[in-house]
Amino acid sequence: MKMLDALLNLLLVVSVTVFLAYVGLRFFDHGLFTVLPDGIVEFFTRNPALGYVALVLVIATMIAKVPLGRAIAREDSERRS
Repeated sequence: MKMLDALLNLLLVVSVTVFLAYVGLRFFDHGLFTVLPDGIVEFFTRNPALGYVALVLVIATMIAKVPLGRAIAREDSERRS
């Protein structure tokens, strides 16, 4: 279970980073996409739907972490008993 939690944390970090990079580029002309090499930025700017995919992944990951956190807490409390 803790490995799944770590994977969800990694997915959350990557998704938030990509989403904020899109927001920064679109609305503020700042952010990650302004400092990355053109080849990488071109891939993401040609596929603007990836920003929405990243947002959905952020929401889904946060929702999935709630029951997983409860299960981990329950497992830890059973070990201590």
